[in-house]
Amino acid sequence: MGQMIGRFKRLFDPWPEVGPDTFVLWEPCSKSHGEIVPGYARYLRDLGFEVLVLMTPARLDEGLFARFDATGIRHGGLSQRQIRRFVKRPEVRQAAGVLVTTAGKLPDGPDGRVDLARVFGEPRPERILLVDHDARARLDRGVWDPKTITLRTLDYKGARSVVVNPHDFGPVQVRPKSGGRTVFVMVGAVRSHRGNAPLVFDTAQKLLDAGETGFEIRVIGKPGKDPVPEALRDHVTLLGRLPFHAMYNEVEAADFLLTSFQADNPDHDFYRTGGTSGAFQLAYGFTKPILVQEAFAHRTLFTPLNALVYGDDAGLFGAMSRAIAMDAASYAALQAGMDATATALYERSLSNLRSLACD
Repeated sequence: MGQMIGRFKRLFDPWPEVGPDTFVLWEPCSKSHGEIVPGYARYLRDLGFEVLVLMTPARLDEGLFARFDATGIRHGGLSQRQIRRFVKRPEVRQAAGVLVTTAGKLPDGPDGRVDLARVFGEPRPERILLVDHDARARLDRGVWDPKTITLRTLDYKGARSVVVNPHDFGPVQVRPKSGGRTVFVMVGAVRSHRGNAPLVFDTAQKLLDAGETGFEIRVIGKPGKDPVPEALRDHVTLLGRLPFHAMYNEVEAADFLLTSFQADNPDHDFYRTGGTSGAFQLAYGFTKPILVQEAFAHRTLFTPLNALVYGDDAGLFGAMSRAIAMDAASYAALQAGMDATATALYERSLSNLRSLACD
């Protein structure tokens, strides 16, 4: 009944207004990538545009913009089906441009490129910017456009892109290291292949075997089939999937962000070549030191000045041991390093987006 009322209401409600100073920001994925939308809205607003956000209302209801100053930002209130109708409408041609934050959700044409004519109709909006979260497929097909936006510098076939990294979630409280247990937060599905659950559980057990009990690992994301072993349940907590506002609070309260990507795991190639991880954006945005293997720090701006970057010698166990033992001054130095990194990344990203959106 609610859906029927929504469709009936749309017949009589006006579509969102679009003017020459409006930049349309469209996230076509209904389940993932929502965390990048506030950061892109911030960049467009800082460039002087009014921003019309088009994304599934349910994602907004999870508190995506809960910490955000929404001045100059409007939300379309449309379903994805309605959005796909709306972007073909004449008023969208009046916009300063359209930024699609997950190009992989749009249909490809016969040549392997995004079929913009099918998506937007003809004539198309004059300025359409696309964000690609995994460049490898188009690079392998030989149809990569170097003006495509990516969240990081690519490390695949020497390809180039325009890096615009969104990492603004609103105001955050930068806290000193906990005086009690060291809290690690891991964001992402806990699965044997992608999330590497056995590595996390094995490392936690090794810490306990070494007599180290002053830690807690809090995991946010869809649980996998690997239950937390009984011996670890006082130290590893699976929080499940959380709404954005709750996730923000967990990250803010933690001492470190934890990743378990491993270079010898083919399932993790994405995170070091043509894609990135939401955990990286959270590290920049919340000024949070992150534990990351050296292979995945390459071209993501994580260094010993802002993160615990580890190699194969001591591995994740060694990095977590260092994090637990770290004193307040050393921790504050990592926070300062992450803050400087995030600021420089913002300035670079804003300049890059200006070249695409304004020139």
